[in-house]
Amino acid sequence: MVDYVPVIARAVASLNPNTSEQRHALYERARKTLVDRLRSADPTQVDLKAERAALEAAILRVERDVVRRAAPARPRPRPRDEAYEYRDRPPLKDPQRHLRLVGAAIGFLIILIAGVATYSFWPNIIGGTRNVAPAPRAVVVAPEPPDAKSSYVRLRQLVYYRTNQPVGTIVVDKSQTFLYVVRPNVSALRYSIGVGRECTTLAGLYHVVRKEEPTSPSGGTSSEAKIALGARILYLNDDHRIHGSEASAALSRLDGCIRLGDDDVIYLYDRTPLESRVVISN
Repeated sequence: MVDYVPVIARAVASLNPNTSEQRHALYERARKTLVDRLRSADPTQVDLKAERAALEAAILRVERDVVRRAAPARPRPRPRDEAYEYRDRPPLKDPQRHLRLVGAAIGFLIILIAGVATYSFWPNIIGGTRNVAPAPRAVVVAPEPPDAKSSYVRLRQLVYYRTNQPVGTIVVDKSQTFLYVVRPNVSALRYSIGVGRECTTLAGLYHVVRKEEPTSPSGGTSSEAKIALGARILYLNDDHRIHGSEASAALSRLDGCIRLGDDDVIYLYDRTPLESRVVISN
């Protein structure tokens, strides 16, 4: 394959005048000459498409070089000396600066006048006169019962409670003397309890196997049973019991098992189905 670039470049350089029309006429003659030469050559020895592509590439390259050389050179920008450029210029002026200063001064003056007026007339507003001070009022603080806080803590109430036990489980924490019924959303209903002698070492997993309201043989309420076990009884495995007490003060007694006040044990009894889980911890 012939390298057509130097051939086309020499032919273009010899043109006079070297104009676009003259060059394009030269390119057409080169194409015609190539076609005539390829027709007379052996087709098996010459790749016609490759020769024509090589000629077109050479024409494009030579034309691009000629156009680039003919384009006028751009003047190189002079380095700007900023210090020299701005040396003789006057400093910039802010036409709004004066107005802003005046506005700030007026605003400060208004705030100052308002403060002085408030300070001067405030005693007359609240006391009726500047020279007479209001008589001090005695502060009366109602005495708080010494056990008010502790009494509130011992009330049945919904509390925040984290546990891995399922909802509905009764958790008896003997060390804190609280009984928790696990509720949804990390909460539990907390009851205050007392722990009797028979359950001081009781611990583990139990279930509510029986529920009972203490009654006498004649069908009435037995006074002795109510005093001992309160208004309701929930039996656990091995006859251990969660039961009531006649008064809240009875929670401190040493008899029985897991004791609640009667109001609490009735509330718990009515909402605890059989086979409910009971977890007792030491």
